[in-house]
Amino acid sequence: MMKFIDKANLPEGKVTAVICGTDDESILSYFNRKGISVIKNAPNRSIDSAVSSHADMAAIHLGGKNIIIDKNRAELESELTGIGMKVIKSEADVSGEYPCDIGLNFAVSGERIIGKFSCADKALLSETVCLERLDVRQGYCKCSTLVISENAIVTDDEGIYRVACENGVESLLVSKGDITLEGHSYGFIGGASGKISKNTVVFFGNIEKHRDYEKIKAFLSEHGCGYECTDAGELRDIGGIVPLTEEI
Repeated sequence: MMKFIDKANLPEGKVTAVICGTDDESILSYFNRKGISVIKNAPNRSIDSAVSSHADMAAIHLGGKNIIIDKNRAELESELTGIGMKVIKSEADVSGEYPCDIGLNFAVSGERIIGKFSCADKALLSETVCLERLDVRQGYCKCSTLVISENAIVTDDEGIYRVACENGVESLLVSKGDITLEGHSYGFIGGASGKISKNTVVFFGNIEKHRDYEKIKAFLSEHGCGYECTDAGELRDIGGIVPLTEEI
């Protein structure tokens, strides 16, 4: 049996369904072997092509059945309502150049939500009034953040790191530059990873190739997590995953 994940980004059991936008065969094969169903996020042609299919640009899970998506993602809406989710549409289009594309790019961590609130979609603001808001300058917050637990994150952004630490969130700051993103100098740690169970983080590519691998491994271990890699290739930013359901 399966249930919706109660707390966004923080499964308690084995994840069984995610939103993901990649066509990378190594990653899709990994999900298939793990018994994880992939709800595809089709490319959004009105934003940067490098991130056009990224899940972290198109949707934000709020916990349980509740999810906010870009109002123009009709296929995604159909897939999500088909599995019983309550889909809330963004008020604005996710389109154009920064900062018009970041309205949903926020990281939910337990009872907190982290992001650049001056650019938040109005639907996100109204649906997250009960969460503590940690306001940061980084607009691509979810791209830059791997949520480990309610009180622990890994980030490659100094501003997110500083604000998180100031608000009691244990944080590991890692170097930029060891993650690929087509069309850009580098990708981001949140887009190259995600949790697939309470105690397992998956990395899209080989985390051991990251210059801060030992620090990342130790930090995960401190917080009761191991890791898996989808393949032996370079770490790559695919827009992360949005975990939706898990085994009971």
